[in-house]
Amino acid sequence: MARAPRVAGEIRTWIAGRCKFVSVERFERLTVLKGDSVKGLPTSAWQTNLDDLDRDLLIRALIAAVRSLILDEWTSKRPDDRRPHKALEATEKWLANRNEDDLDPLKEAAKECTAARSETLGTDHRIPEAARACAWAVTAKDKADLWDGLVAVEGELLARVNLVAEYHRIPEQRKALLAVLKRVIEPPQEAAKPTSTGPVAYSASGNFTVGQKLTHVKFGDLEVTAAGDKWIDVKLPDGSIKRLAQKPK
Repeated sequence: MARAPRVAGEIRTWIAGRCKFVSVERFERLTVLKGDSVKGLPTSAWQTNLDDLDRDLLIRALIAAVRSLILDEWTSKRPDDRRPHKALEATEKWLANRNEDDLDPLKEAAKECTAARSETLGTDHRIPEAARACAWAVTAKDKADLWDGLVAVEGELLARVNLVAEYHRIPEQRKALLAVLKRVIEPPQEAAKPTSTGPVAYSASGNFTVGQKLTHVKFGDLEVTAAGDKWIDVKLPDGSIKRLAQKPK
């Protein structure tokens, strides 16, 4: 019986001759999956790994990917044609307000992207196609438009490197796409601010830092003004300085 290939960081089970990912971080999975060198990953791969996420979150992630990775090419070639831009903006407006009055402009923007796609078929058609996917996803019954949009974005990135025969850059394109998606889907957590615990009781077995507030059974409230390996200087309530012992680090 054939054995499942081993890939670092992946947990796999072999089921009916096919390899199934189990409990592996979604973005690592999407990074190592092998896609077509021209089309990238199929819609099924995106769906398998992202379908459990909130639809609105995925729409925002796709908007960010279109805007930051492929829209600049359209803008540089067609500065007066804002059809893809308007579709993204209309989608964002709907997500922000949920106003029924915004649905008709949203549908019109998607329709304009269809026209833009037809006009640029074979060159930059994936850009309005991806923007249209954002707009369509708002009222769709499922997330299929989102997977189509992600395929369009990766396909556009791959088309650019294939056009100039920079095939060594193919793996970078999906990594760039995943980096944008991850930034929206899993934003970095802010470092927790240190909690002030107030003065601590002085002990010769403790270790203290400059600026730290202490309490002493004999001298009262103290502040560490200098610290060595086995000593600290503290300021007493009357402003005088006294040296006390501390445990070496």
